[in-house]
Amino acid sequence: MLPCKKIYVDTHFKTTDSLSNSQFKFELSETLTLPHNTIFYVDNVAIPHSWYTIEQNLNDRLYVQISAVEPDPLLKPNHCKIVQLSPGHYNLAQLATEIVDRVNSEYGVIYPQPVLTATTDSTTNTMKFFVASQYGTMEIKFLTNADLANGMSDLDNSGSGGWNGSWTGTSYNTKNPLDVNDILNFQNERGSFFTNVVSLQTGYIDLQPIKNIYLYSPNLGTFTTIGPNKERSIIKKIPVNASNNQMIFDNVTSSSDYLDCSRQTLKTLEFQLKDVHGNIIPLHSSHVSFSIVFEKYKDPVSE
Repeated sequence: MLPCKKIYVDTHFKTTDSLSNSQFKFELSETLTLPHNTIFYVDNVAIPHSWYTIEQNLNDRLYVQISAVEPDPLLKPNHCKIVQLSPGHYNLAQLATEIVDRVNSEYGVIYPQPVLTATTDSTTNTMKFFVASQYGTMEIKFLTNADLANGMSDLDNSGSGGWNGSWTGTSYNTKNPLDVNDILNFQNERGSFFTNVVSLQTGYIDLQPIKNIYLYSPNLGTFTTIGPNKERSIIKKIPVNASNNQMIFDNVTSSSDYLDCSRQTLKTLEFQLKDVHGNIIPLHSSHVSFSIVFEKYKDPVSE
């Protein structure tokens, strides 16, 4: 016999040492010892879509390289900077303005006049970036995911007398650079320089970069799932099926969507809500709730 049929989890009642409503602990009123052949479902999920288009330490970084058309590699500049975008909600035009303003501000000490301009196209939901007209020989690159993967180390030709085109800015985590590229929709190809004549056109601007919420638990289940980044403690994938400031609801739709929890002892449950890159999703104090439903597994073959 099962010691409990359902656990109703709500972050209103998380433990006091929980870090947030997307990284929390939930203390049970009693210790549960689950028998052999116990399975569970995560059901009745309710999560507010309360995160921003740009979130600090999630997707707020644009990696920029500025150089110039110069045949002498010793004179060719290489100014690399991480440009920090402000957290908040943005539409197409607002985000383009934010990128231009932040890039110009970040490079203001080196280049007193603005270096970047942009246009937007609402029919295709894209942006075009240009070097400002006063810089005839300047070239700018926004690093793509392929560039960020190795810091463009393969472009360092200084050992053979060529130009060092690798990343020279602040070091970063190549496995998780917290960049804005998912929104700008750059392809995974290597980035190229643009000028005041040749523009950089983005892909379709995706202002909803989080498509799924991954619910993790390190002490519930038997690690029989494999996540997109090889994680083993995901117990539920929740599609983001609601717009900003609305509620995301998800319910069990298949009887085979269960996980095993046989012979586990439960007292303090731990949960994290993460994006596809494994980053904690900030909910800005908005509360989460869901149910954990226990059942005894019945093998249809043996019946």
